[in-house]
Amino acid sequence: MDQKNHLPSLSKTKELIILIIFWIVYTLFYFIRIKYSKETSIPIVLVKENNQLFGITMFFVEMITFSIIYFFILPKLFNFRNWKKTLLLIFFSFLTFILVRYSIEQIITDLLFGIVNYHEKTPLWEYAFENLYYGTSIIFITIFLWSMIHLIKTLQQNIAIEQEKNDAEIKFLKAQINPHFLFNTLNNIYSLVSINSDKSLKAIENLSAIMRFTTYETNKDKIEIKNEIDYINQYLALEQIRYGDNFYINKNIEIENNSAQIHPYILSPLIENAIKHGIVKKEETPILINIKSTPTFVEISVENKINQHQKDEISGIGLTNLKRRLNHYFGNNYQFEIKNNYETFYIYLKFPINAEN
Repeated sequence: MDQKNHLPSLSKTKELIILIIFWIVYTLFYFIRIKYSKETSIPIVLVKENNQLFGITMFFVEMITFSIIYFFILPKLFNFRNWKKTLLLIFFSFLTFILVRYSIEQIITDLLFGIVNYHEKTPLWEYAFENLYYGTSIIFITIFLWSMIHLIKTLQQNIAIEQEKNDAEIKFLKAQINPHFLFNTLNNIYSLVSINSDKSLKAIENLSAIMRFTTYETNKDKIEIKNEIDYINQYLALEQIRYGDNFYINKNIEIENNSAQIHPYILSPLIENAIKHGIVKKEETPILINIKSTPTFVEISVENKINQHQKDEISGIGLTNLKRRLNHYFGNNYQFEIKNNYETFYIYLKFPINAEN
């Protein structure tokens, strides 16, 4: 099946590109400001005072803190449903900021330039408390950005899992088509052979053509609509052999484009259901089949008198299977209507050719 309605794949490379773009923008806002001249109304680019030593060191403190939280702390502790992990996340995030800033501005700058940002006698508790304020913005920016990217990845994983589930279901439904059809058709041929009918050879020939469709075409995602119509005609020819002259069908098929692509075995179950559960031997109440296709949609209606002696359920496995596949293919973007007054059974289906779920 084609993958549909997926979010654009967020690979590691794309995630890295997002982070690079973020830091380019963040750097511009951190070091540069734009001022408009009152005389000319022309924007003037000015360098902020952050270009001083401890303005620059703070930038690297935030960058290092961001990287540690984003790549190491958040993947381990991010879980807002667990308050203990949330508290640990916040604690280790601020601890990371404080330790990184202390290492750079109290140790490295002292070794390189002989100066420190805070007085050497500043109590550690005061240093830590004050840096709760300075670290808040970068910490929560990091958590927000990681959360958004993580959310997108989670949505992608959920969609992928749902798609795999749907693909497995549609393969299972397709696998049911052949045994269901074969069971019905072999019963028909058995009836012909049991009465030594010379029509049984023709029936086997038709069955061979039909089985080529059910074996090869139904395993495809889409087929040309003419292939399904050919299948329907072969199926009706097989039933004609079975019933002989007592087989009354009124069929009207209008196909604008025989090459239009549809999912296989969507039209056929409606006709099979009518013949299996309807009355085909009365000329005054024939089974009515109407199929029409345009460049944008396909519609089919089938109407039959109900065989009151038929013990099987009216809908049967064929229609149940069909409805599940329609939901998979089109979601809510199709019309499916059944009218049953216990004398006449009418079914209508309309689905788009190019628009899908």
